[in-house]
Amino acid sequence: MYAPIPRPVTFALGLLGSVFTAQLLAASEAEKDEPAPTPTLELPKTSITAQGLGAITEHTGAYTTGSTNTATRLNLSIRDTPQSVSVVTRQEMDDFNLNTLTEAMRHTTGVVVQHNDTDRVSYSSRGYSIQNFQIDGMLNTFSNMKTDADTIIYDRIELVRGATGLTTGAGDPSATINMIRKRPTHELAAKVGVSGGSYDDYYSYVDVGGPLGLDGRLRGRSVLAYRDAKSFRDHYALKREVAYGILEADLTDDTTLSVGYDYFNKEVQGTSWGTLPYWNGAGGKAGLGRATNWVAPWSSWPKQDKTAFATLDQRLFSDWRLKAAYTHRISSTDGSVYYAGGGFPQADGTGMQAYTKHMTGDESMTAMDINISGTYPLFGRDHELMFGYGEATFVNTSPWLIDRNPEGYIQVPDWQNLSNVPKFQDINTGLEQSRDTTQQKAGYLATRFNLSDQWHAVLGTRYGSWKGTNLNKEYDETTYRLTQKNKVTQLHNDMLTPYAGLLYDFTEHLTAYVSYTDIFKPSEEKTINKTYLEPVVGSNYEVGLKGSFLQERLNLSSAVFWSTQDNVPVIDDSVPRGPNGEEYYKSAGKGNKIKGFEIELAGEVMRDWNMMAGYTYTHSRDSEGQRLNSASPLNLFKLSSTYRLPGQWRALTVGAAVNWQSDIFREAWRPTGGKDEKGEPITVADTITQKSYTLVDLMARYEFDKHLSATLNVKNLFDQKYYDNVGFYNGVFWGDPRTVNVGIEWKL
Repeated sequence: MYAPIPRPVTFALGLLGSVFTAQLLAASEAEKDEPAPTPTLELPKTSITAQGLGAITEHTGAYTTGSTNTATRLNLSIRDTPQSVSVVTRQEMDDFNLNTLTEAMRHTTGVVVQHNDTDRVSYSSRGYSIQNFQIDGMLNTFSNMKTDADTIIYDRIELVRGATGLTTGAGDPSATINMIRKRPTHELAAKVGVSGGSYDDYYSYVDVGGPLGLDGRLRGRSVLAYRDAKSFRDHYALKREVAYGILEADLTDDTTLSVGYDYFNKEVQGTSWGTLPYWNGAGGKAGLGRATNWVAPWSSWPKQDKTAFATLDQRLFSDWRLKAAYTHRISSTDGSVYYAGGGFPQADGTGMQAYTKHMTGDESMTAMDINISGTYPLFGRDHELMFGYGEATFVNTSPWLIDRNPEGYIQVPDWQNLSNVPKFQDINTGLEQSRDTTQQKAGYLATRFNLSDQWHAVLGTRYGSWKGTNLNKEYDETTYRLTQKNKVTQLHNDMLTPYAGLLYDFTEHLTAYVSYTDIFKPSEEKTINKTYLEPVVGSNYEVGLKGSFLQERLNLSSAVFWSTQDNVPVIDDSVPRGPNGEEYYKSAGKGNKIKGFEIELAGEVMRDWNMMAGYTYTHSRDSEGQRLNSASPLNLFKLSSTYRLPGQWRALTVGAAVNWQSDIFREAWRPTGGKDEKGEPITVADTITQKSYTLVDLMARYEFDKHLSATLNVKNLFDQKYYDNVGFYNGVFWGDPRTVNVGIEWKL
């Protein structure tokens, strides 16, 4: 049973420790000793236009950042980075209540967000799925439930569109998402917030940081958050716990060490696995409403993450620095899913089959990185250089499960009532059945040459290896003895990934650039000879114009991009299927081609007026010239804007967000109403389409004083009905209806 009220914030505060508590009490006592304030409303300024921005976005009130290194690892401004970069800052996340990664990506230029089911969300950019993720610039691996990551622990989320092989290694020429954690503050700071919204969605958090001792040379920060929410979907509800702690110590004047830990735990009920049927058994539209969720009440896919990390920042000499980082992450899940998502519903409750599985297993990831950076003189000018080495190992293990479900278990007796479906019956033997291991090792180098006052070049390369191993074991069900072991290994050495960009400063505010970078992706498909195909190789080209104004508080960028992907696997029709019906593949040679255009304006348009506006056009074709990814829109427009009112209304900030996308479609199979000789529905090819649509969000915040504020968020203001995904699993997935959320925040 899910409680309607979240855990008390006072309990969370107690966990922060006596040191923070003592400092908070001391600050409160000091405030009591001050003269009583006058009745005049006194508010802090949230906009500072007289100075530029740094990398940290918290407390700046900005919708952009002054420095980013996700694309090249060099600390460059967005204008000086020869690639498309977007940033979702702490201020934008707070303004529009973007408390999950998925919500933040909905506000990011060029990113298509689509649900596969209740707990799996896919992101794509420039025609390809986004699979590369970083935290604090460190390569990270995630399972399909990464999308519910809570943003409360992050200062900002950076996204680099296109190939990012220099910093991430293997992947697609889509994008890289880099989540930057909050850091300890040099002054005591604290805030507490609670909110409640539609469908019993309750959220609370506490965030405290500051000096802990040694005259401020030891600092810390702790963040706790709890969410308890139901849903507009039948039977669906979740609880989410988040904890984050970090200590930062200046060991010497030149050495800073940070250690931290973050914890994420998600409990969920009513998990689906796939989409809703679009057609009924007679071949007409099923017409299922947004609340429809055909799951057994016990269907669940929980998730737990534990991550420990450490960083060392050492000043060597002059402006040269050494940075070393280590992270270790463990993820686990253990839940069973039963979802009536296969087939076509008949009026009598039959026609559906269940997608069901015991979701259990563990993942671990260990990554380390060390690099050195600084400036060097050459030809009478100073230039920047960075070089380093990194390794990452990812391991996924699953236990051997013995199925004990009765015959016909997946046949749904009545999709109108699944309350009596018995729980998944299997035996977890505790023996390992599969182990997938991926290892990447690489050295990298990047430099920024200042060729003249106007001309600059960014050059880099990554050289390393990629190794993937798949181990499967088979056992005797009577004796539990190991009977067979199959191990398949892919090894790719001497993988060289170049990066090149050339920039020209027209004025002190405008820069034109051209860039090239590539990336590779090992193939998972096999030939008739049971060997893996050669890696898919992708290249990305950009020509763009960037502008930076108002002390870097406003950034404008536009780019024409095109990319290619070769060695794309296609089914080999010249050979028969394998003994178990498996298909074999061959390389298509020259493959997919992507072309497009994008433009983004982000930052402070004028005093107290923040905006992020982005438009993207992306057209993808395969080797035969046919359109790819028709389930992703050709056109995508996103706008987020807030304005703080002047004069006597200065306590009030108002804002709006608009998301528009063009139509999407995907081929699927529609039943004719007839049956074949085996009693299976006869189907014909058809198309599921979602026409273009617009979503509008509103926000308003009122600051009662410098400590207390209240925020109202309305999402999908006009209650637009739309499909977030079409054709996946031969069905559709409804987007969220209108929701209203009210939150209150107190800060020191």
